[in-house]
Amino acid sequence: MAMQDEQPIQETKLTSNWSFRDLMSGKILTAPFFRKQLLLFILLCGIAVFYIDNRFTCEQQIATINRLEEQLTNAKYEALTTSSTLMQLSRQSEVAAMVQAKGLDLHESIQPEIQITKP
Repeated sequence: MAMQDEQPIQETKLTSNWSFRDLMSGKILTAPFFRKQLLLFILLCGIAVFYIDNRFTCEQQIATINRLEEQLTNAKYEALTTSSTLMQLSRQSEVAAMVQAKGLDLHESIQPEIQITKP
């Protein structure tokens, strides 16, 4: 009979109500339920830290990708501008105008090109 009386006492200890004061003082962490689940709490904390770190790393990578895409776009525009300027300067009429402006004694050839063939 004494054993039957002890079981309800232990069950009441497990199901006793905890107050806010017990929570703030840390007494709730000494309860058997929390002691049994300690590894689960540690695992959950580890997963939370991993999740936060992973998110931070992803945000840094996204910021780097955005910055590099902007640099790539600027480089493309600069290359387009440079190539169009080069095309304009290399036109035959522009070259002839620059030669005359610098006073060089060069003239356009009026004879067709000669092709050299190997016998």
